[in-house]
Amino acid sequence: MAIESGNRSAVEVRREASAWIARMRGPDADRTRLEFEHWRAASSQHRLVYAEMEEISRRTRALGASSIGRDYRGLPARRPLFARPAFRLVAAAILAVVVAGSAVLLFYRSGSLAPTPDRGQLIASSEGQLRRFRLPDGSAVVLDTDTRIEVSFSKASRLVRLLRGRARFDVASATDAPFMVEAGGRLILDRGTMFDVALGREGVRVSLLRGAVEIHDRDGAGRPGKILARLAPGQLATASVGREDTPVQTAPVGADRWVDGLLSYDGARLADVVADIDRYSPHKMRLADPALADLRVTGVFPAIPVESAAQALAAALGLHVAKAANGDLILNR
Repeated sequence: MAIESGNRSAVEVRREASAWIARMRGPDADRTRLEFEHWRAASSQHRLVYAEMEEISRRTRALGASSIGRDYRGLPARRPLFARPAFRLVAAAILAVVVAGSAVLLFYRSGSLAPTPDRGQLIASSEGQLRRFRLPDGSAVVLDTDTRIEVSFSKASRLVRLLRGRARFDVASATDAPFMVEAGGRLILDRGTMFDVALGREGVRVSLLRGAVEIHDRDGAGRPGKILARLAPGQLATASVGREDTPVQTAPVGADRWVDGLLSYDGARLADVVADIDRYSPHKMRLADPALADLRVTGVFPAIPVESAAQALAAALGLHVAKAANGDLILNR
C-alpha cells in the first residue's frame, strides 16, 4: 500500500481505499491496523475517499441483502480480484513472508486466567516465548518474550502492572471500572482500545492500534496525575525517566507485528537490532567488529530461532555468520 500525501489520482486512491475496506473487515484486521492508520492519516484525500467508499460498501451490502439484490445474483460477476494473475503474484509474496516467520509461532502458548477479584496475580513468559491470556473482564493480553505482569482486578478498578518486557492489551469495555497499566512510574489509561506497552532502555513506550489512551504521571498516592500525552491510532509516545516531555510521533509501519514473532525496523542501528533479537534466545548474536554496530537495518526479521534471524540480517547487510563453540552466532564482514 502506498503511504504518501499529495494530490493523487482519484482512481488510485479509490482502489487503495477499497482494498483497505476489505482488509479491515477480514480476520487479520488487527495485524494490519497500524499500517492502515498510517495510510488514512497520510492525507485528507485518503480520509475522505475511504469514508466515501465505506459508505458505498455499506449500501451495497444492504442492497445485496434485499430482494432486488437476490434477483441479480444470477448475473455474471466481474472477475474477482483474487483470480487475477497480478494479485496471485502479490499474494504468493505475502505468503512467503508469513511462512518464513511461521517457525516463531511454534513457541506461542495460549492460556486463560482465573478471576482475580481482590488480589494480584503474577503472570510471566519465558525467554523466546509469546503467551496469550484472557483476563477476568474479558480483555486479552499478549506477553512478549521474558515479560512479567501483575494483574489486580476489583469491582472499582482494573490494574495491570508491567514489571518488565512488552505486552499488548485488547481491552474489553463491558465494565465501568477503568483499565490502567502501570509501567516505569507512568499510568496508561484506556478508553476501550488495543495498545502495546514496553519497558525498554529508553523508558516506557506506548503504541496505540485502536481507540484512545492517555499517559499520566502518578501522584503521591499512585493515582493518575498530570496528563503527559494523548494518543490517536497509529501513534506512539515514549515517557523517559527524568524527562518532563513525552513526545508523540507516528509509529513505524510494521512495529505491531511482534505478536507474530516478527520484528520490523526502518534505519535502526545493527547493535540495537541484535540486542532486541537476543532477548528471544539463550544463544546470542555478537558482532566481530565494533564498527558493524552502526550499520543501518531496514526490513522485517524473524525473532525466533536466532539462527534464522542471524541469516536474514547477514543476507540484508552482506555479512557472514559463524557459530561459536558455545552456540552464539558471530556476524562478520
